[in-house]
Amino acid sequence: MNMNLSDVKDEFAAMLKDRPRGTTADITEHTVIYWDGKTAVGIHRVYDHPWFEDRFEIDDHFVADAHEHLAPWFANPAFSSRPDLVAWLDAGLDKVMER
Repeated sequence: MNMNLSDVKDEFAAMLKDRPRGTTADITEHTVIYWDGKTAVGIHRVYDHPWFEDRFEIDDHFVADAHEHLAPWFANPAFSSRPDLVAWLDAGLDKVMER
């Protein structure tokens, strides 16, 4: 797969938008991508707690930094259903991070 930003965002959108809410593309153990209803968004999982931090946009910086993880992930995609993500979103904590 081409690793330019547009292609990466399009692939994540295609893979996530029709999956149940709370589904993540598991790029690494602590970096996941989810569909927020409009676009694919990245988030880091807290290492010692089943919660989330550092919501981020999928941008050129992310694609460059995560390239070594993205290529194998796209070759063999892994997804998880995360009720904890749904609870986090329902609590509005993703909006707190946008400020």
